[in-house]
Amino acid sequence: MKAFYRLLIFLFWFQFLSAEKQVGFKIEKIQGKHWLIKPNGQPLFAHGITHASNQYAKLNYQNFSQACKSIGFNAYGYGCPEPLRRDMPFIESWNHLVPISYYRGKNGVQFLDVFDPKVQKKLEIGVMAKCLSSRDNPNTIGYCWTDLGSWPLENPSGKNWVEFIRQLPQDTPGQKAYQKFLKTWKGSSKKHRDLGFLRLIAREYFKVIGNTQRKFAPNHLVFGERFGINSLNIYETVVVEVVEEMLPYVDAIAVQPPFHSKFPKEDFDKIYKLTQKPIMICDFAIRFKDGDKDIRGWKPESDSIAAGKAYSQYIKDAFKTKYVIGSFWCNPVDTKVGFGKQGVKQGFFNYDLSPRIGLYESVKVLNQFILTQTPN
Repeated sequence: MKAFYRLLIFLFWFQFLSAEKQVGFKIEKIQGKHWLIKPNGQPLFAHGITHASNQYAKLNYQNFSQACKSIGFNAYGYGCPEPLRRDMPFIESWNHLVPISYYRGKNGVQFLDVFDPKVQKKLEIGVMAKCLSSRDNPNTIGYCWTDLGSWPLENPSGKNWVEFIRQLPQDTPGQKAYQKFLKTWKGSSKKHRDLGFLRLIAREYFKVIGNTQRKFAPNHLVFGERFGINSLNIYETVVVEVVEEMLPYVDAIAVQPPFHSKFPKEDFDKIYKLTQKPIMICDFAIRFKDGDKDIRGWKPESDSIAAGKAYSQYIKDAFKTKYVIGSFWCNPVDTKVGFGKQGVKQGFFNYDLSPRIGLYESVKVLNQFILTQTPN
């Protein structure tokens, strides 16, 4: 088994050293506004649909491509399947290397001892493999990391990374790191103590994956962790200590806002003020009532016509900021919710990829507006 891993690492390194380093997408400011810049120098506000690889969608990719282009979409978000990766720009991502997405549920979230050299090596190999699979594709916009991670001390999974490390056996690297931290900690607040150690966890984690990312995909953008915004303030979702430790390794911030009908500019302004980096809305939609379907979403619009108007205004408001560089609608067609949950995960198109009345027309006009407002 060790010989196999040595061979695997050798092959990856050979490909890395022998491959021509291609210049990919960049981010530049034009008249005070951040823009994605394609390899040919053309500015781009990325707009499209995520999760095209959703196993429940069972898409005909050629028909899906035609449907997207007919409405004026110019990119695919994360979850882009291999057959579409030569079609339009897309975002590469992973969500399996560190399975801490809070929607996995308490039994599905699995933290790692990121202080353990063996764990770090596995992470390096995983990041390297993901980089090498897509870095030479000129359509690769950049890379996203773990989706909606259970970073906050209080989060929907009911578990957190600090408590996981705290409960490790005494002889583990993580427990040793924690005990070392306690010797230098000064203060009486348990929350501040735990946030202090969470910062060290984030620092170690981002150092490993961030440096590996830059090593094996040096000419591509990095969006980092996909953070959520919780406008209801039930849970803290953007932890300052975590974001600050991630900043040295990323070019922009990936954000999934709540699926509400009004653009939460105040929340986005706060993230931009904290990070001073452009923002990609990596996964968003406005849900709407559709017959007797059990649509899972916060206060869905009355129908697809109302959803189209609301979504168009939302993206226009995002486009008007100086920092939002793209947005992706969540899900191509209606599918199961996933993770054993009940309900329908609503898609942009009908199941046969036919247009939804009102939504299609509004977004087609929106995409034409974006195109006319994009610098030449």
